[in-house]
Amino acid sequence: MARGILFDDQWYEIDEIQSDNSREVNALMLIKMDKFNIGTANDTIKVSGNTQVAKIAAHLTLYLNEKEFGVHPRHLVGQLLLDRIDSKCYGIQPKRMIKIPVLTLAQFDVFKVYNKKGAATQANTTIKVNHSRDGSVKLEYRIIGKVDQVLI
Repeated sequence: MARGILFDDQWYEIDEIQSDNSREVNALMLIKMDKFNIGTANDTIKVSGNTQVAKIAAHLTLYLNEKEFGVHPRHLVGQLLLDRIDSKCYGIQPKRMIKIPVLTLAQFDVFKVYNKKGAATQANTTIKVNHSRDGSVKLEYRIIGKVDQVLI
């Protein structure tokens, strides 16, 4: 295993498209996340503070294929920034590409896909992902794709 993962259950916001094409959170479901990827900074995954909607005690998974029924969670596709690898990383080799679910609809709307033709530094286009057994080392990934939630 390339890195130590300490899974923790987190609440994921299930959203629904309304008649006016706006999106509204209507339920919460559990999803397993590395507890060291959760935080309050803009480049980490934030937890849901929603207490107004129903909580469904069932788990989602990010790795459904397009033919499986259920909730396909919204997530980011990240590409490792090779020039920012920390030499203190544990494990053999970090993953070059990752998928990481975004727990809240509000934060998903804040993240942006990196524009290769734009400026070198772009706001909200990177995310930090744990790559150590104790949460002390995080690698930076550039967001190259955003995949919205799909209900099948």
